[in-house]
Amino acid sequence: MNIKKLLYESFDRNLSKSEANKLKNSLIKSESLKKEQSELSTFREVIFQNTQKDFSPDFEFEVLRKINSRTTRGSYQDIFFNSLNTTFRRLAYAVLIFIILTLSYNFEKNGNISFRSALGVKQQNSSLAEDFKNLFSIYN
Repeated sequence: MNIKKLLYESFDRNLSKSEANKLKNSLIKSESLKKEQSELSTFREVIFQNTQKDFSPDFEFEVLRKINSRTTRGSYQDIFFNSLNTTFRRLAYAVLIFIILTLSYNFEKNGNISFRSALGVKQQNSSLAEDFKNLFSIYN
């Protein structure tokens, strides 16, 4: 096993007797390895001293506030009117499609394009005088 790898592992786990003896002999022989062990020990101590082992007292509230600020993105009125706008936009599209389909059906059914055929009103071929005549002819 590489001696540097063994040195790094010595900080995290207990070495076997043979590994410990190998590391000890290497540390005695090599001054640079001894210096690296010293630097690693110092570095680890600094890190452990500066780490916070517990959360701050208001940690939960800060996390919830950040979550709520990202999900709401504004006041409740803004959220309400944005959702209302989205809903009515969808409703307007549905109504527009319905109107177009109804108009196209009426145009197809009547056979011509006019205001009366768009509304589905049947066109009369008789005159107004004939209509009055037919109206009062029932009584004769």
